[in-house]
Amino acid sequence: MIQAVLLALVAGYADTVGFLRFEAFAGLMTGNTILLGIEVATAKWSGAGYHLAIMGVFLLGVALAQVLARLGQKPWVALSATAGLMVLCGVTDKLTASLLLPLAMGLQNSAANRFNGVALNTVFITGNIQKVGEGLIAWIWPDKDGTRKTSDGFAIYGLVWIAYAVGAGLGALAERSMTYPLLLPAAVLPFVMLRIARPG
Repeated sequence: MIQAVLLALVAGYADTVGFLRFEAFAGLMTGNTILLGIEVATAKWSGAGYHLAIMGVFLLGVALAQVLARLGQKPWVALSATAGLMVLCGVTDKLTASLLLPLAMGLQNSAANRFNGVALNTVFITGNIQKVGEGLIAWIWPDKDGTRKTSDGFAIYGLVWIAYAVGAGLGALAERSMTYPLLLPAAVLPFVMLRIARPG
């Protein structure tokens, strides 16, 4: 659960930095799809191409994470690559950085999305909010025949939602006060999914 919360903090942080710095969402492809639709409708073709490219590289990041998984790599490998891409965002031009960040977020979300048997996204949270609502109703008003689980681990979805919001706030503060705000999550990501062997 701690790992999911940390990843959501990182995602909210990175998405906020990306939006403020690059005028596109690094992880929220719903938002970019809306922007794309508006730009197509208003014939703003350069903006439409930009947001289409953002979505394309996010999809590429998802695919790369899946390739790494099928090659037997542990999630921390993809998260280390994500961290490396975030570092590169600080040393490349604005356009390149704006494409590297969604690539990183696609890698992160696809590399680590199961926690204690619960499948959830840490880079975008709409589905997680839905799970919170469904879980609350199942808890307050359980089925009499017991066909629906009353908990189903729905609390983790709420924690991830809160962590994402906190990360977004921290990202906004960091964007205002730091030259290279993405170095902070880059320093954390490689270690989130490492399993430390216990002695004895």
